[in-house]
Amino acid sequence: MSAQQQHYDALLAELYSWMAGRPFAETVAEQEALLRDLGVIAPGRCLDLGCGSGYQALALARLGASEVHALDTSTRLLAELEGYAAGHPVTGHLADITAFETAAPGPFDTIVCMGDTLPHLASTADVERMLRAAAAHLALGGLLVLSWRDMVQPPQGLDRFIPVRMTDDRIMLCFVEDTDEGVMVHDLVFEKGAANWTLAKSAYPKLKLPEGDVRRVLVDAGLVVGERRSVRGMTVLTAHKPAS
Repeated sequence: MSAQQQHYDALLAELYSWMAGRPFAETVAEQEALLRDLGVIAPGRCLDLGCGSGYQALALARLGASEVHALDTSTRLLAELEGYAAGHPVTGHLADITAFETAAPGPFDTIVCMGDTLPHLASTADVERMLRAAAAHLALGGLLVLSWRDMVQPPQGLDRFIPVRMTDDRIMLCFVEDTDEGVMVHDLVFEKGAANWTLAKSAYPKLKLPEGDVRRVLVDAGLVVGERRSVRGMTVLTAHKPAS
């Protein structure tokens, strides 16, 4: 089990939806609008890599996807997805996204890998391998949508300490350490109990992914890079496979 998966199983999966700070449906609606604006009009057969609790998977379903195959390594998040996906053509798979072909073989009309999934992979070689596999499993004319948080220049000094969300009974913050090749993310969660506050903590590494490197891999894999956005601190990039 990777350090990233251990972190999610030990701490983050339980907090994943809470961290958004708003109802699940609102985030789905936001993602639906974003995907539509990026050109996802007729999503067809879809693949969601690193689906979490299903924000993009449900957005794709609402956009008219014929089927959505959603992959994650967290059983808790997939259980949440199953509850939200009732009545929609969404199938969850407990699988490593670097080997998605076994769980959900292509071709796919639309592939998304969003949130901050890409930097969670173990190495830049894994990122390149997965992007090449995604390109190979896109149907002709198909669209790939990526998003990730650029940590090439991580925050320094006191800016390394980042509040995530605070409520009356829970406070979450994180801080990051630069490790040259990536960053180490430390999550701290304070919970108010009947008598006192308790602290849960965990840490995991994230990759630095220069946008130029991602673009190079996509082009080398035969895709045409399209739109580029910055949304809530995330770099969002699209690429499509030529129809002929």
